[in-house]
Amino acid sequence: MNNSRLASFGSSLAGIPARLLAPYRGLGTSLWSMFFATMINRFGDFVGSFLALYLSRVLGYEAARVGFVISMVFTASMAGSLLSGWVADRTGRKEALLMFQSAGAFINLLLSFMVHVPWAPALIVFGSLFRGGARPLIGAVLTDLAPPEKRKEVFGLQYWSINVGVALGPLVAAFLFERSIPWLFRGDAFTTLLSVLLISQGVKMPKETHVASCLEHHDGRGAFRAFVSRPILLAFAGLAVLSSLTYSQTGFGLPMTVSHVMDKAGPRSMGYLMSLNAVVVILFSIPIARLLRSWTPLSCMSLSGLFYVIGFGMLAMRLSFIGFAVSTVIWTTGEIVSSINMGVFLARHSPANWRASFQSFLGVCFSAGWVIGPLTGGWLLGGGNYALLWLATAAVCLIWAFLAFVVDRWDRRILAYEA
Repeated sequence: MNNSRLASFGSSLAGIPARLLAPYRGLGTSLWSMFFATMINRFGDFVGSFLALYLSRVLGYEAARVGFVISMVFTASMAGSLLSGWVADRTGRKEALLMFQSAGAFINLLLSFMVHVPWAPALIVFGSLFRGGARPLIGAVLTDLAPPEKRKEVFGLQYWSINVGVALGPLVAAFLFERSIPWLFRGDAFTTLLSVLLISQGVKMPKETHVASCLEHHDGRGAFRAFVSRPILLAFAGLAVLSSLTYSQTGFGLPMTVSHVMDKAGPRSMGYLMSLNAVVVILFSIPIARLLRSWTPLSCMSLSGLFYVIGFGMLAMRLSFIGFAVSTVIWTTGEIVSSINMGVFLARHSPANWRASFQSFLGVCFSAGWVIGPLTGGWLLGGGNYALLWLATAAVCLIWAFLAFVVDRWDRRILAYEA
């Protein structure tokens, strides 16, 4: 009896991976090509990972000048998002994606031969116009390729692919930065071109895009008019700004706090926490997506806000490294829950002919949060009050979590009416 129970338990455990991966079967060559292309492209984001160090250590920029250049990079990326959406909805999303990625790769290749030239940062800012423009196009292409009932799985797998690349790429970037700055730029360019090759050969766009409801039917108005005429998308755009504003503290407030508390062990501790973030994402994205498959996108966003409230709120206390690690696991769970669902919501409310433009508009909102967040965080930290920063961040998370719950009720009524 005991042996039979053990055998039954063992077979149940062995079947878990198959059950988790079952929804991802049959996605097709085009989607898998996009996933691998994204993984390669984000793995090779070498310049972005070490831009601040390149500007300060190689070109000798002081902190204020480094901050100005990075702000210009984000601004150019926002402009690129708007430009790419306009181009893609008129020339084709795959074609526009290949064009923007190729242009970004060419500029990095050019930069590899002039890393010490004084005006190299201007060329980096110009290149970010194309790199920033390529990213929202990926969401538009995925929406075109994904069957409506598989969108949550597709966006979840895309998010997982991004994080596998992000987890491994900085290790190679650090190696190149220490040994050959030109090859930092060349490596970025070559991985981008490899991604372009994979998309060009492996992705076959459908003749007719998938449409889940009449909300996705062709809209004859201009893209911006079509966007602002959908009040629920304006509400979602506001949620996007608030959520990215609070999440941006993982790139600004968290390193500052860890450095303040851990002192000399701060940089090393921050590296461990970022590695922990990547490991949690890689291990748990697929199980969480499977667990929340029946939840609506905005109910997931509301849930993610509650994880942020706890994870960020903990940082208002003086923590040991173990405390920082627990906080990281909690807010990373919120990151997973939100990231695998926001693209699904946008896809469901975007007319098929303006998908790239709508992705671009939301990309600008997310970027705006990343611009505002560090500025606000710096102001709150002016008096050295780290607890105030994290209590304020947790409070804003609680607000947008509640607002996401309210907008979710609104979305359910719209979908019920459309059905």
